[in-house]
Amino acid sequence: MEEYPLRERKYAATKAALLEAVLARLNDQTLESISVKEVCQEVQVSETTFFNYFPSKPAVIFYLVQLWSIRAGWEMQQTLAQGGGHLDALCTLFDLTAEQVVQSPGVMGEIVAWQARNRNKVVFVPLTPAEYALHFADNADIEQFEARGIDQLLGAQLQGALQAGELPAESDLPALALALMAIFFVTPILLQQRPDVDVKDAYRRQLQLVGLPACGS
Repeated sequence: MEEYPLRERKYAATKAALLEAVLARLNDQTLESISVKEVCQEVQVSETTFFNYFPSKPAVIFYLVQLWSIRAGWEMQQTLAQGGGHLDALCTLFDLTAEQVVQSPGVMGEIVAWQARNRNKVVFVPLTPAEYALHFADNADIEQFEARGIDQLLGAQLQGALQAGELPAESDLPALALALMAIFFVTPILLQQRPDVDVKDAYRRQLQLVGLPACGS
């Protein structure tokens, strides 16, 4: 981080602090009920500054989604580089998502609620080099990865699995992708009231049911 100008480092750090302050409140509040004023008081910035970083409260959530997507792309590439197949890479994506759900259990519900009210796709603002360095200090060359939607992440691996013979030639990829997206979004929401159930295990069991046996290993 020290190699970047102070202004860039401050930008990355402040944006991260605002994200963390919102996520902490999502543990027991809805996004709608979270006070921007209180968040700004905690981070010690003005409300104007908040909206300079994030045009809306949902934008904070999608900043987390952006970070998750970049890391997911990198992690899946690591799985492939280490000899795993495309279905293994999909399991990596779901395992990573399960970890994020445990850390921020209220986020998935907010994402689904936003999608239900909005038809426009989210447009991600590219991260600065300082943001990559702050959030991904241990992920070599991750700055080569940009955020992609879950449909793109799933679609790329399913297509790769089909071409590599990991899936039957007659596989209906659009239907399989739709099933995986349903598992991806709905499982964490249904398990919010079931703290006794492990999200990663629940994901893996359902992925086996739709024909991804690699996720049981």
